[in-house]
Amino acid sequence: MLESYLPPQPIDPQGLPVQNAVAVYLLELDQSTDHQTQQRYLPLLAAVELANWKKIRPLQRQWQYLQSRVLQRLVLGAYADADPRGLTFHRDTWGRPLLADQVALHFSLSHCASHVALAVGSDPVLGIDVETVVPVRGSFMHIARQFFHPDDMAQLLTLPDELRYGRFLEQWTLKEAYLKALGLGMHKPMADCCFERTPAGLIVANDRAPVPGRTAPTAFVAQRRMRGCQLALAYRHGRPVRFRYLTSDIALPWQDTG
Repeated sequence: MLESYLPPQPIDPQGLPVQNAVAVYLLELDQSTDHQTQQRYLPLLAAVELANWKKIRPLQRQWQYLQSRVLQRLVLGAYADADPRGLTFHRDTWGRPLLADQVALHFSLSHCASHVALAVGSDPVLGIDVETVVPVRGSFMHIARQFFHPDDMAQLLTLPDELRYGRFLEQWTLKEAYLKALGLGMHKPMADCCFERTPAGLIVANDRAPVPGRTAPTAFVAQRRMRGCQLALAYRHGRPVRFRYLTSDIALPWQDTG
């Protein structure tokens, strides 16, 4: 069975109809490269994915890429009721990946050193980002100065030292998710958008340079998830969000968010 490629029963599309909802699969990556498992995974990849996989270095990143593409194919294959090995992907004029012949099924994929996050929904306004939470290094402020708006930097600098890294990660992942949901990716500067939390904890976006003709996300999730990763999701209001967390040996039940 194809499901044996990942943890037991990780894919349950029947339990969550994708229409007017968002399903998020968060997979904790297996860090130990198993040659036998790798050889089982490779046949699921298309020729272009296999070519990309071969070029990736170091080998640990190659292994991460492989796991992310296997998760994407198995989950989307289940939702599309199709053989995951036969799925065809293409990109629109902005480079956003789309699933061929599935106009009502949309997705967003992100992976970092420790996790893969995949969001699936029926609305194209959908973006996800995940980043590994690492021991705090001073270099994160240098990265913020490169990509953030001066007003964002001013907010960071008003925070105590111990809170800055967490705020940086939240802003970074929200910006990435927002740009993906717009369908523009890095064609639009990160500095254009920023986020604030209301007293009730609701995340509100401010786009300093809205793009005419593009539908912006209006709902956001930003959370520090299990085992050290920061995740952000951008979508449109009115769609329930459910999470499923996967590891190499367990698949936790769906968790509601919202």
